[in-house]
Amino acid sequence: MWQQVYDPLNSSALSALVAAVPIIFFLLGLTVLKLSGIKSAVISLVLALLIGCAIFGMPVTAGAGSILYGFLSGMWPIGWIVLMAVWLYRISVRSGGFEIVRSSISSISTDQRIQMLLIAFCFGGFLEGAAGFGIPIAICAALLVSLGFNPLKAAMFALIANVSSGAYGAIGIPVTTAATRGGVDLHGLSIELVLVIQIIAALIPVLLVAIQDGIRGIREVGLVALIVGLIYSGGQSVLLAGLGNPELVDIIPPLLSLVALALIMQKW
Repeated sequence: MWQQVYDPLNSSALSALVAAVPIIFFLLGLTVLKLSGIKSAVISLVLALLIGCAIFGMPVTAGAGSILYGFLSGMWPIGWIVLMAVWLYRISVRSGGFEIVRSSISSISTDQRIQMLLIAFCFGGFLEGAAGFGIPIAICAALLVSLGFNPLKAAMFALIANVSSGAYGAIGIPVTTAATRGGVDLHGLSIELVLVIQIIAALIPVLLVAIQDGIRGIREVGLVALIVGLIYSGGQSVLLAGLGNPELVDIIPPLLSLVALALIMQKW
């Protein structure tokens, strides 16, 4: 049975740099070299296999098996979740449901700072829990653009807002997978995540407002943003630390923060 060697070059920094070559090439392929996603991914896969076999001593059969296993893991459940999310999105667009969502958000507030929190942070967090894998960023950016946001800024807001929910992914797959593969207790890992992530998660709405409108935004809607962040992060903490349930951590808290923000705007 092959035992992986993590430092084949007798230098942890150099071994880590060599191991990162496929990832670095993938990013450069998409940006600097202007390659398509498929081409960048295939070349990065070949590089990973060559480095794994030639430098880390991985048997070719094990490398081929890992590629097959990775492909199957990507198809299920990741590929299935993404496929259904895109399917649901296209149905909502063709049926007019997407326009209903847009008009509903517009009716809550015409303030773009509040709209950004409703869509990118609250609704985006829910989509992350239900679909994940970049779906929330694409859908929320499209919603923001339809409300008059600059496309580049809309994508940026959606990406930053995803920080609060991205760590837990679709139905908690990153957490449950880490616990299973690492052989650690799921509840214990959930508590560790609370200590690492939740303070940052609570402050993301404030950061979004600051990026969008600077000091004026903090002064005018900063308190509302903080309240929304605390409700969101507090709900995640209860589900993780209290119940040890990462599957719903990006489903219930975003809905609670969405309802809370809508109710605040009814009175404010």
